[in-house]
Amino acid sequence: MNKVINSLQVVKIATINGEITLLTSGPLRLGGLHRSRIGCLTFEYIKPLSAKLKEATLEIAATTTTDPSHVKWRLWINNFPLTREFKPQNTIELKEEYFNKVLFDITPILHARESEEVKLAIKYDGPGEIEINHANLVLAFEAKEAVSSYAYFSGALIIPPNESSKFNVPLNVIDKYSGELKAIALAKSRHSMASIYVNNKEVFSLSGLSDLEEIHVENIQVKNNNEIEVKHEIHRENAIKKPIYLSTFILASTKIIKPYIRIKDVKLITDDKNPRLVIKIVNVGQSRPDKLWLLLIDAGIIINRLKLPCLKPGEEHEIEMPFKKQLRSKHLLSLRTVWTKLSRTFFEETRLTTSLTDNA
Repeated sequence: MNKVINSLQVVKIATINGEITLLTSGPLRLGGLHRSRIGCLTFEYIKPLSAKLKEATLEIAATTTTDPSHVKWRLWINNFPLTREFKPQNTIELKEEYFNKVLFDITPILHARESEEVKLAIKYDGPGEIEINHANLVLAFEAKEAVSSYAYFSGALIIPPNESSKFNVPLNVIDKYSGELKAIALAKSRHSMASIYVNNKEVFSLSGLSDLEEIHVENIQVKNNNEIEVKHEIHRENAIKKPIYLSTFILASTKIIKPYIRIKDVKLITDDKNPRLVIKIVNVGQSRPDKLWLLLIDAGIIINRLKLPCLKPGEEHEIEMPFKKQLRSKHLLSLRTVWTKLSRTFFEETRLTTSLTDNA
């Protein structure tokens, strides 16, 4: 293959009070002489406390060795029968295989059966074998403290080595520096190097791509009409010269009213009780976090973890944490606050000073 194939198609362009999330699982091979015809892919689905699920799209990328009309499968989501038919919305016929995309609206299923995991079960009854290159959940959550505009593309942008391709993405800009890119790339050669440019500025570059590469880039400058360029390079002369596939692409402009948890003060108390740290934290952000933890870390290892109440903006909280003398290295001790807002995780880390820990 020596030419670019662009079959990326718009799935949805929208603006919501909330945010868009991409979860990925795979790959999975079924059928053939020595493989099972039944398999399962699992997604960790934890609905944000401050959000409501609005839409859920299941996207499956599957490579088959036979024409899609001969493929037979059955799908279940959390034990709910989804389909008995293989009817891809997009198929690309290549030299020795077919690359297919199948999309389902599974919003009613997730509304009816909420759990912390979503399991996709597949039974393959067709000839030869099928490879589920990846499966995605594209989730739109409604939330009061966020607004997001997004453009969601599915299909495949297939780029041979040392070639590039451009396409345009319209977007309702919430804030020009609030852009984020979520994408799934499939590499056929471990020597492949991919670069992605948004409006002539490189935002992502990686050599040695894996079979399934999840790409997530934040704080991109975006505008109403964005030019996306994807470059694929293989410089090694004797390397396998195979294309990369950009299988899923989402460009979003998202603004979230964020909390920010700061460690305000740390004291070591060594009175008649056991030594302990007294830590004061404060929320200097503009909203309450969904979840909040405080971690004590010794030489990179978490040795204590406390779940804390979610502070309102401006609220302070004091915590006591046991402080053992038998720590690995008092010079590498740190405290870390970790908090979540919608689908995002944030943290701040403070190194404990030598003068503080030497008194223990």
